[in-house]
Amino acid sequence: MAQNTGECAFRLLGPIEVSVGDRVLELRGLRQRALLTRLLLAQGRVVSVDALAHDVWSGNPPRSARTQVSICVAALRRLFRDAGASCDVITTVTPGYRLELTSHWTDIAEFSARTEKGYDLARRGLTEQAAEQLHRALALWRGRAFGDLTSHFTELEAAHLSQQRMLATEQLMMLRLELGEHRSLVGELTALVGANPLREQLRACLMLALHRSGQRAEALRTFREGRALTVDELGLEPGADLRAVHEQILHDEAEPSASADGHCANAPWQAAPPAQLPSDSAVFCGRREELRRLDQVLGTDTSARTAPVACVVGPPGTGKSAVVVHWGHRAAARFPDGCLYVDLRETTGDDPGRTAQDVLRRFLRALGVPPASLPDGLEECAALYRSLIAGRRLLIVLDHARCYDQIRPLLPGDGLCRVVVTGCELLMDKGTAEVVLLGGLAQGEAVRLLAETAGADRIAADPIGAATLVGLCARLPVALRAAGARLARKPHWTVADLVGRMSDRSRRLDLLSQGENSVRACFDRALHTLPFEVAGHYRALGRLSASAFNTGIAADVLGLGGGEAEDALERLVDLHLLEVVGRDPRGALRYRFPGLLALHAAEAYAARPDAPTRRGELALAAPQRRHSAIQRHGADRDATGS
Repeated sequence: MAQNTGECAFRLLGPIEVSVGDRVLELRGLRQRALLTRLLLAQGRVVSVDALAHDVWSGNPPRSARTQVSICVAALRRLFRDAGASCDVITTVTPGYRLELTSHWTDIAEFSARTEKGYDLARRGLTEQAAEQLHRALALWRGRAFGDLTSHFTELEAAHLSQQRMLATEQLMMLRLELGEHRSLVGELTALVGANPLREQLRACLMLALHRSGQRAEALRTFREGRALTVDELGLEPGADLRAVHEQILHDEAEPSASADGHCANAPWQAAPPAQLPSDSAVFCGRREELRRLDQVLGTDTSARTAPVACVVGPPGTGKSAVVVHWGHRAAARFPDGCLYVDLRETTGDDPGRTAQDVLRRFLRALGVPPASLPDGLEECAALYRSLIAGRRLLIVLDHARCYDQIRPLLPGDGLCRVVVTGCELLMDKGTAEVVLLGGLAQGEAVRLLAETAGADRIAADPIGAATLVGLCARLPVALRAAGARLARKPHWTVADLVGRMSDRSRRLDLLSQGENSVRACFDRALHTLPFEVAGHYRALGRLSASAFNTGIAADVLGLGGGEAEDALERLVDLHLLEVVGRDPRGALRYRFPGLLALHAAEAYAARPDAPTRRGELALAAPQRRHSAIQRHGADRDATGS
């Protein structure tokens, strides 16, 4: 909490209140509070002026919104400065503003830290200390989060925070039961169940408190009331945990029993909702249609018998993971029970120790299963995992999946969870998954990404050069970020300087392959995950990467028959490493490597010109046939103008 003079404290868990030192600031109007709240919820990330206008005016900003945002920010800055804030609280960072949180305090961050610490202490069996942390976390609440703000973004976030508050309350009630406070809890739990009649965890706690207080008949009546409510309103029987407590009370077995790790043996496993989604990108541009498609596929309809699955596919470098992570953060309020995430590149390759079972065990630990209670076998882990997430609204993100067998044990058993899978090819049948295909960014989105990475002024100073640079990057997000980073590191370069260098095809990948935004590394990773035979075909076809080719030419280069060559080409099309560009004059399909992959395939061929193919004799068995194929390919290209 803010104690030192000049440090700001932001209280959002109730009516919005801001103070500098001991002085409480007077915020003027809903719009000022909404804008400040939007900046606070960004958690130190830059929020563009357009995003602020959209959210402050709930998606319907007036034409003067940008000007009004600037006026509002100026007023807030003046308010902080006059109150003696020790540093600039709101800074201007293209394309908008950022609220600096490093030297300030927020009750939301404090609540999150204390609840996480409480959950961790509970997992370690330190019941009394855990209860104290959760009690102090819940004491931060002063009413409905964000007070009287009714903007769409605050309503979603308020719902999410309210869910976190309720989960912390339920955990605290369980801990206090373990500490033997059942008599003092009866009244408190009765009020909580009355206000939240469908929260089965609270009802189970009330039943236990009543039974341990000698009110067995009242405990059973509480169960009957809850069952009638769920059957009437939801058409469902009570959940397994509540039924288990009912059975324990019926058989007079609901007395607390300490397990080896200090937890109550009769209490269902409980943990903080998992929040494993990686942090969102500080710069994310475009993809509106793809995000809308994810909204549509992974909507709020819970009538499906199985969990809806979205497969986000596309060539390497299109930003599949970034799109999914951005959507996940945007839709977090839809998943009050949290998010499970795994990067499946860590479970592939030459590391046999990282299997689907390891991922399941990791998920089970995140869901609160003590390590000593984890099953041994894959099927047992999968069964417990499906049981624990049944009836929960969880987002499950399976990033960089390679095949369906890899993800099958990780799929839920009912329709409340939502699953997003990313990879270079569709991993499930159309009947069980919906496809969201990513390609290059739209031209305007690509220029914007370049501007946000390299600096808006430099890009605006040369719009023609910027458009050319976007074309050289094939509108690929990983390449645009790399080009922008290159310009940012070279302030003495103009856009034209970089365009001139990248116009040399032999240098283009080098210029785009330094640091974390390396295009070559991105493509190399994709190639490394391919089956050996498919990778060999990719390398061999790199000899033809500069232009389009038909099946006959590919067959000669690969040393395959016509049907086998067509299968090989279509496999690469499925992986988005080749694209179909029409037909030649004889009606045969023509293929080519898209964009920068053409350069990478040529490099791969040059590095391994004798890379084995299915017949293993590309370099030795048919040199004359390959020579004639290249000659025919040149003739075809001359004839078609490709």
